[in-house]
Amino acid sequence: METPKKITVVACSGASNTGQYSDLVARKLMQSGKAKMLCLARFSVDDKFAENAGCEIEKLVVLDGCPINCAELIMKTAGINEFIHVNTTDFGIIKGKTPVTEEKVNEIVEHILHL
Repeated sequence: METPKKITVVACSGASNTGQYSDLVARKLMQSGKAKMLCLARFSVDDKFAENAGCEIEKLVVLDGCPINCAELIMKTAGINEFIHVNTTDFGIIKGKTPVTEEKVNEIVEHILHL
């Protein structure tokens, strides 16, 4: 049986509820020990970090909070194009409206763990 690849996650931590969702999901994955979380902002300011991280990542999940997809764009600008993209709005979350709940955070976490 093949060993599952370690998940590395970078997440939008934007100012709205959708960014809060993506940040909470990433942190929950990290705290569970099933994923490593890297700082999204660092990919936009540190070329060497992006280059080194890109070589070490087995399975990258880029988690965005809204359809603007800032996290995805930052990663592509950093030259990292091999990743799984997840957007919190794909789970029925409406920017600025849907309250943040543990139940919805868990739903997204479970989705990512089964990718």
